[in-house]
This record gives sequence, structure tokens and C-alpha cells, in this order.
Amino acid sequence: MRELDPSQIMQVGMGFFASKTLLSAVELGLFAALAKGPMTGGEIAATLGLAPRAVPDFPDALVALKLLDREGDGPAARYANTAEGALFLDSNSPAYIGGILEMANSRLYRFWADLTEALRSGQPQNETKGSGESMFAKLYESPERLEQFMNAMSGVSAGNFRAFARQFDFSGYGTLCDIGGATGQLSCMVAGENPHMRCTSFDLPKVVPIAQKRIAAVGLADRVEAMGGDFFADPLPKADVVTMGMILHDWNIEKK
Repeated sequence: MRELDPSQIMQVGMGFFASKTLLSAVELGLFAALAKGPMTGGEIAATLGLAPRAVPDFPDALVALKLLDREGDGPAARYANTAEGALFLDSNSPAYIGGILEMANSRLYRFWADLTEALRSGQPQNETKGSGESMFAKLYESPERLEQFMNAMSGVSAGNFRAFARQFDFSGYGTLCDIGGATGQLSCMVAGENPHMRCTSFDLPKVVPIAQKRIAAVGLADRVEAMGGDFFADPLPKADVVTMGMILHDWNIEKK
């Protein structure tokens, strides 16, 4: 007879321990700090402004979660990013996916704490709770919240966008318009991989300053434009290739 083991139950039940450790590390900028070079626990505490009792437990927990590497033992031990952490969790990396983790930490983590109430009431527990407004109306009323949401979606979409920009044959086209282009990420990736392409990121006017900032940051303002409008009501910018959809499921593109 198989001996019953509660370890899986405990691992799931206490899973938020590991999750919040990662989310706090992202919030504190630990991975970006370690991109400059390995640090001791004391150096990490000094750099991030942590209390002395945070080390070595905090970085050691990240080592146990395979999110950091450690060389040596005791106070002299030095911590460094793993290869995955350096690529995906350093906020200065072009492959950074931490935007979704930043949003999970500041918004979603707390909403999930009210899951029991949601199950009983059937009512949303996010910013729309008690307001009657849509989630997007609440997101768009705060520039900071909107930019955080856009950055979160960028992290989720980056892999598919990069594959599309690299693998689709743009040689027969000169212009692209991404409808609902958010931060301009897809347009920038296409322009970056295809120097002959000129791209337009089309989204609501409140999104345009966010996109312009990101476009300027990657040095593509000469070939990528952010344009404001409502695709439900306004005519779409003309382009050889028109894309629509944050995740680009099944390479769903319309060629014109």
C-alpha cells in the first residue's frame, strides 16, 4: 500500500513563500544590481537598503530557488545572477520580463488574497471593486498604473514578438502598423530586425507618451512612430502589413 505523503499539499499551500521572495527581489532591483558584478550578502544589504537580518537568508532563499548562484560560504560568500536571471530579470536587459512580476507584486498579489470573497460573492476584487467601472477604465485613469500594465504586457509578449520580427519575411514590404500597439514593442522589434521597415504603433492617445518614451529609449524614433486613435471609431493608418493582438496567437497577421 502506498504511503500517503502531505509534501505536495504543503508545497502548494506555502507556495506564496517562494513567489513573494522573487517578487520582492524584482521590486528591490536585486537582479539589476547584481548585473554589475557578484556581491556579498553585506554588499547586497547596503546596496538595496536592507536590514542586517535580511542576509544571508534572503539571498540564500533565492539560491535555493535557483534564481541566484552563490560561490563560497559564510559572510564572504558572493552571490551572482544565474544566466536566466541576468537575461530575464535584469531591468536593463532587452529581454526583461519583470514587468509582469512588478504588476503581480503591486496589484495582483493583493487581489488574490481576496479570492475567498470573490468565490462567495462572484464580484471582482481589483480596483473596480464597488465602483461599477470596467478594469480598463480604472487602469487608464492613472498614468502610473497604465504604464505598469503596459510594461507587464510587454514582458509577456516579448518572446512571440521577437520570433515574429526575426522569422517573418518582410523583404517584400516597407511599412507595418501594429493596432493596439501599447508600448510600441512589436513595432520596435520589427524595425530593429529589418532596417528597411518603417513602423507605426497605433493605440489610444493616453498610451502614446508611454510608447514614445520606449521608442526613444531604443533609438528608433526615426523609423517608428506612435500614433493615437481609437480603432473602433477612427480610420486605421495605412501600411503594407497590419498586425493586431498583444500575443499574436498563431501569427495572426493581415497583409494589405
